[in-house]
Amino acid sequence: MIQKQRNILIEKYLEQHSLVESNILSFNDFIQNKIQQIALEINDSFTDEEVEIKVGKIRIEKPNIIESDGSSSIVTPAIARLRNLTYSAPVYAELTVRFAGQTDSSEVEVGRIPIMVRSSVCNTYGMGREQLRENYMDPLDPGGYFIVNGNERIMVMSEDLAANQPFIENGRQGLTLRIFSQRGSYRIPTTISETNEGILELTFSRLKNIPAIVVMKALGLTKEAEIAKGVDHENDCLIVNLYEFAKLQNPEDAMSYIAEKSGIQGTKKEILDRIKKRLDSYLLPHIGLNKNSRAEKAQTIARLIRLYLKAKENEKIRTDKDHYANKRIKLSGDLMADLFRVNLGILIRDIQYSLQKVAKRKKFYSIKTIAKSKKIILLVSGKEKKSAVKFFLSGKISKKFPASILHNHKNTVCLCDGASFTKT
Repeated sequence: MIQKQRNILIEKYLEQHSLVESNILSFNDFIQNKIQQIALEINDSFTDEEVEIKVGKIRIEKPNIIESDGSSSIVTPAIARLRNLTYSAPVYAELTVRFAGQTDSSEVEVGRIPIMVRSSVCNTYGMGREQLRENYMDPLDPGGYFIVNGNERIMVMSEDLAANQPFIENGRQGLTLRIFSQRGSYRIPTTISETNEGILELTFSRLKNIPAIVVMKALGLTKEAEIAKGVDHENDCLIVNLYEFAKLQNPEDAMSYIAEKSGIQGTKKEILDRIKKRLDSYLLPHIGLNKNSRAEKAQTIARLIRLYLKAKENEKIRTDKDHYANKRIKLSGDLMADLFRVNLGILIRDIQYSLQKVAKRKKFYSIKTIAKSKKIILLVSGKEKKSAVKFFLSGKISKKFPASILHNHKNTVCLCDGASFTKT
């Protein structure tokens, strides 16, 4: 009787929910929210470029198939199984290209994405029992799987340590504090440890064993009183660290110290730019990826040092990594988001690289490649191209100006800088 009562909650839950519901909800969240958030993250990572590309609204159509005659038809999971097809849908993205003060936008198909059966973008979504039977679907089928080449496939959930929270443990380096800072695809561990001389060191990305006080000063927290106030836990260790690096009075001195310790070479401007880039992009990226986040990063490091110093004094302050509170499960939507983020980033980089190569090296694509393109963006820069632009705008076609053949293409856009453009 007692055992039966213990199972009441489980039985009631299963009466209203399926075991795969969490995966379907995760995939729906990826389609409805995360996919657009990824586009915004990618836009933030591509800045200060000669040719700037921005990703706008992303749209996903219903699963379909392109037949041999070029026509498109809606596909259901049953048809995908019978014809050994992948149950997928096309993904469209609005791409905006900016060059030399000019802008052009267009919606293009960037690829296809597998669709989870019974998700919000599945063609069987919202169907009743009779409609499902008419489409050769079992009404009791809960979904939650993909169909790849006619075979049913599932995504195995993965277990990982929770991101953006500190883990304190004893290791080979003695007592260490580690935080897995995650922002989108970035997941960078940041570690605080102590040397035999009592110097607190910070390690992240390629910067290894950098004094934590120096990092805080490089982030703008330069006064010892401000650092002590941020840590708010005075002891001999903190006093030793503050005294050791008291000679560093401004962020530039601290950045130069980091560069010297890390072996970064170049002119002073190049060194400072590289250090700033690493501090902004790779140090605690979940806080921010630009210079406006430096003050908050410095305060966060101060709080982490406070926790580390307290853990030194109290052996009970340790993190149990196996505790459920410190674990996270990645469902299908999380895993799909990781894949989409990586592949969309690669696509945008490739497009940007190709356009920059055309603009800088004046390298032109083959006629075969141009003819197959749905849309052509012609980038022109430099006063030496003024006569070519003038002829192109006249609408005539001549062998002397090969680019003039683009008038025969149905969708061509010409972006010129001020030096190459003429109104006459």
